[in-house]
Amino acid sequence: MQVYILRHGQAEPQQTTDEARNLTAKGRADIASITRAVTDLKSVQQIWVSSLVRAQQTAQIAGDFLAHQGVNIPLKATDLLMPEGAPSLLFDALQNVQLESILLVSHQPLVGQVIDLLCGSYSGYHPMNTSSMACVDCEIVAAKMGKLRWLRHVDEQ
Repeated sequence: MQVYILRHGQAEPQQTTDEARNLTAKGRADIASITRAVTDLKSVQQIWVSSLVRAQQTAQIAGDFLAHQGVNIPLKATDLLMPEGAPSLLFDALQNVQLESILLVSHQPLVGQVIDLLCGSYSGYHPMNTSSMACVDCEIVAAKMGKLRWLRHVDEQ
């Protein structure tokens, strides 16, 4: 399975609750830029996303890009991708789906933990800034069973 991991774009400062924060114009532009730069994103079969607004908006931008490429994928909101989510529970859920490729849209610290655990790296080894995306190949979605294909940051485009 190819696991694409995307951290949400830059969000506005917290004004009411953390859950309600929207993407900024820069955040939207950065997500559009990073999704355009990933040529193999068209292989994605499902998009799983946190229920927080900024992640939903990020996933929608990625989904709209794929739709323009002829790939229409509904978004699936899941609490497994909340910032404080447990990577082990996410790994279990991913083992139970028969997919070749999935896009996960989430937050720190979860996105960093997922990449580090899949690749057997120490905590914090793979930085995930806003709008960063990684691709990890996994025959089995479990700790130390992944191989990092690439990690891209929007400022490197």
